[in-house]
Amino acid sequence: MSPLNESEQYAFSVARRASLTLWSTANPSRGKTGKELCDVLIIFGSRIAILSVKDIHLAGTTETDLTRWRRRAIKESAKQLYGTERWLQSATHIFRSDGKVGLPLPPISKANIHRIAVALGSKGKVPFPSGDFGKGFVHVFDDRAFDIILSELDTPADLFKYLDTKVHLLDLASHVHLEGGEEDLLAYYLANGRSFPLTTGMVTVGQGIWDDLSSRPEYGAMKEANKASMIWDGLIETIAHNALTGCLEFGGALSDTELALRYMASEDRYQRRILGLAFEDFLQKSVTSVRSRLVVSKSGITYVFLATPHGTERIDRCSELLARCFAARGKILENHTVVGIATEQYIKGKGFSLDVGLFSKPVWTPDDEKALAELHVISPFFTSEMKRVFDEPEYPL
Repeated sequence: MSPLNESEQYAFSVARRASLTLWSTANPSRGKTGKELCDVLIIFGSRIAILSVKDIHLAGTTETDLTRWRRRAIKESAKQLYGTERWLQSATHIFRSDGKVGLPLPPISKANIHRIAVALGSKGKVPFPSGDFGKGFVHVFDDRAFDIILSELDTPADLFKYLDTKVHLLDLASHVHLEGGEEDLLAYYLANGRSFPLTTGMVTVGQGIWDDLSSRPEYGAMKEANKASMIWDGLIETIAHNALTGCLEFGGALSDTELALRYMASEDRYQRRILGLAFEDFLQKSVTSVRSRLVVSKSGITYVFLATPHGTERIDRCSELLARCFAARGKILENHTVVGIATEQYIKGKGFSLDVGLFSKPVWTPDDEKALAELHVISPFFTSEMKRVFDEPEYPL
């Protein structure tokens, strides 16, 4: 396994910071050959992001210097990105840099692929717009833009939505002129309710929009409120770490755990804040009054929280969690997917364990309804406090 160089480590750490630990692979290889595929590969269900990082020193500011730098830092990245995409078309799994098999690949014909070139070393002196370099659109970021975008759009839902919306804008508009950097385009997107105005004409994005937006008090209040979302991130990262290191006490293959975690990770940053607040409130009340809670996300996923006394057998807790997920599916008929999270009742200073379960049933049948009625005779789950709704403005001010 070859160690990451400084630029590759930078890109990988940024991707992991964007809540993509389980779905990010640094220096994936081409299987038995061991040849490096790209610098970072992100596989999130049917969403794929291929990252190529080049750290090229800018020798001077003449037109020849700039042309040479663009060729080495951007065009060579684009070539690597296109080559990676070709390889993925005939592959079924990704391979880690140590040769171990990683997550399965979705059918490439149905995948949504984003090619990302991270060009370091320009010191902000070289304008380089994103575009098609011969075989498909490539997002081109310098280090400042890359760091800001993946820090701001730090969930798969937020990141891929921005990339999709940006490509759609560039497809429609006759020309997009950035007076500043990509971060100003991001600020334009955020200020317009996470969208771009639909236009077929020319779009000019002024310089300094990001600096203005990020200095506003309502932006600071949003960042402060989003600290509650770290609770949700912590649940995902804890389970993902144990899955990757083979420390799960229960469960099947990595791909089985990944599917449940992918639903949790599909929540955007704002919804994670709401879910984090809901989970924290549930834990605080779990000791005295609430054993389980049903929470409905705006994403269309139902969540079941369960907290049992310390010392409860894990197998019994898992069985109850599954039964409660079944009951939740019958309660919220419009939501076909239920994710269950179980832990111990909160006692300060005591350790905890986590169980996560996935129950997905597209069609709810009369037989299911009959089984639910029979279950309620034994255990009337969610008949009193069926669900709690937590809501607040994204920008609290």
